[in-house]
Amino acid sequence: MQFLTDLSAGFDAVFTLHAAGFVLLGTLLGIIVGATPGLSSGMAVAVLLPLTFTMDSLTGLVFLTSVYVAVTYGGAVTAIMLNTPGAPENAATALDGHALTRLGQSGRALGVAIAASALGGLLSYFVMLFGISSVASIALTFGPTEIFLIALSGVMILGAVGSGSPAKILASGMFGLLVGTIGIVPTGEWRATFGEPYLADGVQIVPVLIGMFVVAELLVLSHRETVVDAATEVNRSIGATVAGFREVLSHPVTLLRSSFLGMGVGLIPAAGATLAAFSSYTLARRLSREPERYGKGSIEGIVAAESANNACSGGALTVSLVLGVPGSVATAVILGALTMQGLQPGPMMVVQQPTLVYGLVIAAILSQPVMVLFAILAGSVMSRALTISTRVLVPFLLMLSIYGTFALRNATFDVWMTLGFGVLGYFMKRYGYSPAALVMGVILAKITDAELVRTMQIFGDDWYFAFFQRPISLAILAILTASLLRAGLGARRRRLPSDE
Repeated sequence: MQFLTDLSAGFDAVFTLHAAGFVLLGTLLGIIVGATPGLSSGMAVAVLLPLTFTMDSLTGLVFLTSVYVAVTYGGAVTAIMLNTPGAPENAATALDGHALTRLGQSGRALGVAIAASALGGLLSYFVMLFGISSVASIALTFGPTEIFLIALSGVMILGAVGSGSPAKILASGMFGLLVGTIGIVPTGEWRATFGEPYLADGVQIVPVLIGMFVVAELLVLSHRETVVDAATEVNRSIGATVAGFREVLSHPVTLLRSSFLGMGVGLIPAAGATLAAFSSYTLARRLSREPERYGKGSIEGIVAAESANNACSGGALTVSLVLGVPGSVATAVILGALTMQGLQPGPMMVVQQPTLVYGLVIAAILSQPVMVLFAILAGSVMSRALTISTRVLVPFLLMLSIYGTFALRNATFDVWMTLGFGVLGYFMKRYGYSPAALVMGVILAKITDAELVRTMQIFGDDWYFAFFQRPISLAILAILTASLLRAGLGARRRRLPSDE
C-alpha cells in the first residue's frame, strides 16, 4: 500500500539523532515559553522561526511543530500553580486547576492536566496520521455564516461556565468584542482609534492577556502572604503528580468526547484552542453528574479543558497542511515556514510531499512522551513558587510581564495598556465580571467582524436570512439559543431560594 510506504518514509526521516534532537529542543523551548504568561504558541513559533532558516525543510518544520504542540503544556503549569495562564487556551484549566492548588493539591492537578493533554494530543495525531486526507473535508462545509456563529458562540457560551451571573459574563464577553474591533476594519476604515497609530492594527492580544490574567491576579495576590495559605500543606512531590495520571482514566467518556470536540474545533479555520477548551469545559459541565464542583477543583473539568486544547492542535495542523488555511496563529507561522522552504500547502501536498507530511505528524506524536517528562520536572520546580512571599513573587512577575509586553513592539503604549487592563481585570473579579470572557471576546472579535462583512458582501441586503437558510448555521443558532436559555433559567432557579 502507498500509505504504508509513505508512513515508513516518514518514520525513517524522523528516527535519526539529528531530527530527534530538534524534537527534544523544540519541546523544551515550547514548555519554557508556554510557562511564560503572555507568550502564546503563535508568538513562540514566530520568535523561533529564524532559527530554521539554515535547516533543511523537514528538520525546521519538525522543530517548529514540536514547539507548537509543547506550548500548551507549559501554559497549564502556570495556570494551575499561579492562576496565570501562559496562553488563552489554558484559562479554562485555571478555573479548577488553581482551585486544587489553593487546597494544597497542585501535584494532583498537574498530573491530571499532563495526562489529559498527552492522551488528547496523541489521539488527535493518530487520527491525523490515518485520516489527514479525508478528515479536513469537513471544514469545507463551513462558510462565513457558520464561522461567524461559531466565533460568536465562543464568547456567548461562556455565560454557561462557572457559577457567576450569566448576564455579567455575557456583558464581559460583549465588551471584549467591542474592544477587539478597534483598528482598521476589513473594509479599510479606521474605527475608534482616536488618532492613535498604535491602535491601527487593533488592540494587541498580549497586553490584554497579560493585564487580565497576570497583572489582575498579581493585584489579588498582593493581599496575601503567599500563593497558598501558610497553614495549607502543599503536596509538591513528583509522586503526587504521577498519581494524578490515574485519575484521568476514571473519566474516559469526558476524555474521548473532549478530544474529538477539540479536533473538530481545530478543523475550523482560526477557531483556535481557546474556543475548543471553553466549549469542551462547558459541555462537560452540562453533562456532569456533579456540575456544582466545577470551578471549585473538579478533576473532570481539568480533563475536559486540557484534552480539548491539545487535541485541537492536531485538527489545526490538518486543515493547515491539507487546505493551506491556518487553523491558528501558530499554524499560520508554520505555513509561512513552508512557503519560505518553497513548499505549497494544499490538497496536493500529501501526494507530492508525503515524507514531510507524515514526518511532521510522527514528530508531534514523539513529542508527547517527551513533554510528559519535561512537564513533570517543570511542575516540580514551579511548585516551589507557591510558598515564596508575595513581596518577592509579585514584583518579579510584574517585571517579567512588563518586559514581555514592551518587547512585543518596543512601545510604552503597550505597557500602559497592560497596566490599564490589569486594573480593569482586578475590579471585574471583585464585582463578579469575567476577565476570561473579555479576553475571549478580544481574541474572536477579528474573526466575527471579518466573517460578518463577508456574509454581507456575499448575500447582499438579505444577509441576515442566510443564517436561517443554511442548515449548519440554523443548527448552531438553535444550540446556542438553547444553551443560553438553559443557563438563564438555571441562574433564575439559583436566585429563587435566596429571594424567599
